[in-house]
Amino acid sequence: MKRPGLLIGLLGLLVLAGTAADIQLPVKTLNLDNGLQVILLPSHETPIIYSLVRYKVGSANETTGITGISHVLEHMMFKGTKEFQTLNYDMEVPIMEKQDEYFAEVRRLRQLKVLGRAPANADKQIETLLLKIKGLNVTQKILTIQNDVDVATFQVGFGRLSADTSFDRTHYFELFPANCLEAWAYFESSRMRDPVFREFHSERDVVLEERRQTNETQPEALLQELFLSTAFMAHPYHWDVIGWRSDLENLTRNDIHEYHRLYYAPNNAIVVLVGDFDPVAAQELVQKYFGRIPSQPISKPVPLTLEPPQRGERRASLRYSATPRLMVGYHRCAANHPDFPVFELMDALLARGRGSMLYKELIKSGLAVDFTTGIGEMKRFPGLFSISATAAEGVPLQKLEATILAEVERLKQQPVSQRTLDEAKSLLTGRLLRQLQDGESLAVVLAEGLDFSGSPMAFNRYLGRLQAVNPEDIQRVAREWLTQENRTVAWLEPPVPERSVQ
Repeated sequence: MKRPGLLIGLLGLLVLAGTAADIQLPVKTLNLDNGLQVILLPSHETPIIYSLVRYKVGSANETTGITGISHVLEHMMFKGTKEFQTLNYDMEVPIMEKQDEYFAEVRRLRQLKVLGRAPANADKQIETLLLKIKGLNVTQKILTIQNDVDVATFQVGFGRLSADTSFDRTHYFELFPANCLEAWAYFESSRMRDPVFREFHSERDVVLEERRQTNETQPEALLQELFLSTAFMAHPYHWDVIGWRSDLENLTRNDIHEYHRLYYAPNNAIVVLVGDFDPVAAQELVQKYFGRIPSQPISKPVPLTLEPPQRGERRASLRYSATPRLMVGYHRCAANHPDFPVFELMDALLARGRGSMLYKELIKSGLAVDFTTGIGEMKRFPGLFSISATAAEGVPLQKLEATILAEVERLKQQPVSQRTLDEAKSLLTGRLLRQLQDGESLAVVLAEGLDFSGSPMAFNRYLGRLQAVNPEDIQRVAREWLTQENRTVAWLEPPVPERSVQ
């Protein structure tokens, strides 16, 4: 649900002659004693509240062996607490402990297989243990109220309850009537403080199936995984958010508990409320429910492994029965770098709209059936500026790649006209203003600003930097970053038919 009038009610806005004035919002920020950061933005046009809880953790915080755990934990946060989703929590505990005992033996046998020291009947033993775990899942379901979190919140009027995980953060969204603010505070603080990871083993299987459907059988996702793992050698952006299958298969409930304890602490979270509430009352409720959650020592707030400078083009290829496609990418700066808006403008110049450079050269010319570009969700640390395209029938990938690289080269050699650059600036400014008109998107913008730049109003700094970019900046950044030495290319081509031996 969106409120078109939200921006009008909140902003004093002026955009004239390509210059954006500061956008003023009645934002109030709080810092609780336990480290929780809170952003409050009241607006009384409609009796609705949007909430966002942003945990500063994503796949970039993971390590080899637990890749994908951020996304799995997101799933598990909907499994209730000692009060939600259970008929008798005390009776559930021994069932979960028995499941974990069986799975510990599964992991031991799998480790022996990797080492080549497993007993001959290891596979049969693993299969039997996994069946026992599934049997206990059935027993536990008798003691649980399925989807109780969804049912309980919707019964009191919640319009949305969702979440998503990315490289740098995990988000939990709610949309609810203004008179449900205390119900929200109780529910959201409960799963921050005391979640129960029931049905863990079955939910892990759900994530594995999600990986199969979205990553292992989709050519775009297969190419993306290869591309990331080639572009990044050291930094944890090396793997996709969903993680590697073998790591997912061997995650334990204890891994989830420890990861939650480590990163889902109030001192690693931002709470945002946007909508129809009294700021004083909201502050009191946040203090009452979230203030009693103890902070945690976060020993690994950010990965210390840095990606070394790339010193030569990297290439990778994938054979898969699908239409040929490719990805080209360049390392770029992080989101809080002054040149980040330049990358967004280059993206707009290359790919946004039917008049863009790549649309003319790839789609109108018939070389590609589709293409995408972008800077993606890698923002806390230096990420990638990427271009992907699917070849039209009969078009070799060599020609497709050469055309893309020629347009990238044109950014370096031919100054873009001021008119074209202003159109790109207007496009990006308009996109941000549309985000500020939607309660959920506005909450994300505010939280991201506080997280990355120390201020929920950091988008004003972004707009200022955006408007200051000139044609020479486009050339400068393109020449510095969009180089052959800094480039990674990945191709997907159909398998080559094997020749029969005469």
